[in-house]
Amino acid sequence: MALRIGLYMQEGSAGFVQAYRDILIAAPAAYTPIFRHLAASTPTPCLVHCTAGKDRTGVLVALLQMLVGVPQEAIADEYALTDLGVQDLKPIWVERMLKNSALEGNVERIMNSISSKRENMLATVEMIERDFGSAEGYMRKECGLEIQEVQGLRRNLGVR
Repeated sequence: MALRIGLYMQEGSAGFVQAYRDILIAAPAAYTPIFRHLAASTPTPCLVHCTAGKDRTGVLVALLQMLVGVPQEAIADEYALTDLGVQDLKPIWVERMLKNSALEGNVERIMNSISSKRENMLATVEMIERDFGSAEGYMRKECGLEIQEVQGLRRNLGVR
């Protein structure tokens, strides 16, 4: 977690993209059951979340959106809405993070680390396409989903 926060504190999108790539590499054990649940012939509702809902959850949701053809701009706009959802929590998070000497007391970088900037998600979508071929490529190669399961995801998410 400390390494990921360090990546988030970098200027620009490169740190987020690296952190999100690391999440994708580590995520199959967590993401695969979610994908399979959503691909089932009669899936039940589910709630997917993490601490802030922008990193592990944001990448998961971006993959699903990419799979069904949501435009990159819309994926990035939806991701950026997290900033509004956690707006009231940010002062608390900053206060806690400032107490950690490893974070150097740099408010600007801390704010960057807890942000959900659309350009970070746009760069992440590009990385997914570059490094994994596509959302389907990630799901098939990294998560071991069969084509029928990918088709089930598309069907259940409203794309035929």
